[in-house]
Amino acid sequence: MEIKCVWWDGYHNAFTDIIKFKDNFFITFKHATKHTISGNGEIYIIKSKDLEQWQLIKKFPLLPDSRDPKFFKFKNLLGVLFGRRDEGDREKIDMYISYSSDGENFNGPLKIENYNLWFWRIRNFKEKLFITAYEMKIEKGTYLFISEDGINFKEVSQIVKDEYSNEADLLFENTGLCYVIVRRENFQTPILAISSPPYKKWENYILNYIVQGPHIFKFKNKIYVAGRVFIKDGKLLSKKTEIYETKTGIIELDLKNKILIPTKILPSSGDTSYCGSVVDKNRLYLSYYSQHELNIKESKVGKNASGIYLLITEKL
Repeated sequence: MEIKCVWWDGYHNAFTDIIKFKDNFFITFKHATKHTISGNGEIYIIKSKDLEQWQLIKKFPLLPDSRDPKFFKFKNLLGVLFGRRDEGDREKIDMYISYSSDGENFNGPLKIENYNLWFWRIRNFKEKLFITAYEMKIEKGTYLFISEDGINFKEVSQIVKDEYSNEADLLFENTGLCYVIVRRENFQTPILAISSPPYKKWENYILNYIVQGPHIFKFKNKIYVAGRVFIKDGKLLSKKTEIYETKTGIIELDLKNKILIPTKILPSSGDTSYCGSVVDKNRLYLSYYSQHELNIKESKVGKNASGIYLLITEKL
């Protein structure tokens, strides 16, 4: 197992995703002065062929608090999805998509119709794009949307109703079976939602450990969930306590028993998590952000600085 700090410039760098496109690795993240809206986030994309040298190839036009960029591939194009809202009107949400044919030049970004929902994770399954979305204002629902043209999205179903549900990631099996991990706010444990085409009805199961900013992926025939976990006395928490540590963790999903099994805690602390992953040639490449090196690296934004990290491993 190897972990690299691939980006540290003294600012708050957060909310990552990673993809491989045309033999290069790409990582995207929010670059800002702090985590919150007043940090004025903008979206960065960095690129590397050897995983040693990383080049900043794209800064999207500065919009108020751009965040949560997610990569995807669609019709031989590299796409990136991200959203923005401003401090003056936190309930007004805009979502954007940009495409590149060469991994260097990106169009737009194009503002898309998002029904004032936050479009959070986007996946390509059989050349259709599926997006999870949630209500930012009251966090009373998580939804599934679909697009066949990569620009226009329509609602398929509501995955979770109420439950303070919001961020959700999805994984498709070749059979079409879909697993979704849904974050529940107020330090509740997440929900595992399962459905088959046409994804109109969902079976929901409450899981056993807190995971925020959940990312679900398959590696060597096992399914894992990565995200922000809470630890006390070396053990993962199922509910918030007065004393705890925040870490980025990788947890195996036991589908038979509908439980999470602790697997690996990554070097991390403070404001951390929001992972993306690529499996390539039997290796897992997992991106995340963390503040665990804050005291040994330069900060231009006080205690808000965080770096982008990359896990490279052949086994978990």
